[in-house]
Amino acid sequence: EDLIKFNGVGRKTANLVLAKGFGIPAICVDVHVHRICNRLGYVKTKNPEETEFALREKLPVKHWLDINTLLVTHGQNVCKPIKPQCEICPIKDYCAKNI
Repeated sequence: EDLIKFNGVGRKTANLVLAKGFGIPAICVDVHVHRICNRLGYVKTKNPEETEFALREKLPVKHWLDINTLLVTHGQNVCKPIKPQCEICPIKDYCAKNI
């Protein structure tokens, strides 16, 4: 909460500093994490901040440090906002978008 008091620092950046800079469990939710978690049906949220708080309730803390890197990479390479590559997606069987 102290980091977001700085001008120009939002929740995503503050959480990224905590997680990557100090190894403190935090969930960094960007557009990729928000999109994928909603497509999977894991959350039903309207914006990244809502997604962060929903994930904090649902996702065990032991996964908080890894989730951002995994989902951002997946979002950049497979689960793209336009023309997602569902046919090669390793988690397509769990995706509400394909159900």
